[in-house]
Amino acid sequence: MRLHRFFVTEEIGKSKEVTLRDSGLHHQLKNVFRFTTGGQVVILDNTGYEYHALISAFGYGEVTFSIVKRAVSKNLPSKELILLCSLPKKDKFEWILEKGTEIGVMHFVPIVSDRSEKKDLNIERCEKILKESAEQSGRAMIPTLSGIQTLEEVLDREVKGYPCIVFDPKGEMFVPEHVHSMTSVGAFIGPEGGWTERELYLFKKNKIKSYSLGGMTLRAETAAIVVSTLVLLT
Repeated sequence: MRLHRFFVTEEIGKSKEVTLRDSGLHHQLKNVFRFTTGGQVVILDNTGYEYHALISAFGYGEVTFSIVKRAVSKNLPSKELILLCSLPKKDKFEWILEKGTEIGVMHFVPIVSDRSEKKDLNIERCEKILKESAEQSGRAMIPTLSGIQTLEEVLDREVKGYPCIVFDPKGEMFVPEHVHSMTSVGAFIGPEGGWTERELYLFKKNKIKSYSLGGMTLRAETAAIVVSTLVLLT
């Protein structure tokens, strides 16, 4: 039987018993899932470890767990993928967060590009989506989400510590072997309508190689998931 998984804010480490003062977790366990003492769950402290635990007691806004087993998660991504994505219309970025988390993206960087129509995000809602998607998909670490930035800001601040690639129809055809040896890689996904010539010049100036996904015209959110799949699951 697959155990329910819950992220917690307190680091557990090698503790054999832990009391978590978290009214939201208390409500979720007791009132939503109807757990009683003795119930088995997996708790996660966002360190890459999984803690198989028994519920020892429910207090006022708190839950006490007995830790049965501590193990490194087997579901850590094969490489660190940073998805640098121009904001698509409506709530499609939320869909990218959900599906990208399920695939194994480690970091999401939302970009306001020249052709972006949407320029804001509900960060609290996005972080909830990341947490719930990580729990549902069996991950032991929640991906990070940066604040919204312009392309210039991202190129100046974000991409100095890892190699990057950008996707554009005029680029060389992409195959997974292009990133096979990389342990970390940043992938730029453009907006509907594509990157402008000015933006493509900025990528070239920063020595970021351009690749194509082929002749089909993909929506931005589709391209984001296709790229994530090619980089992480092949």
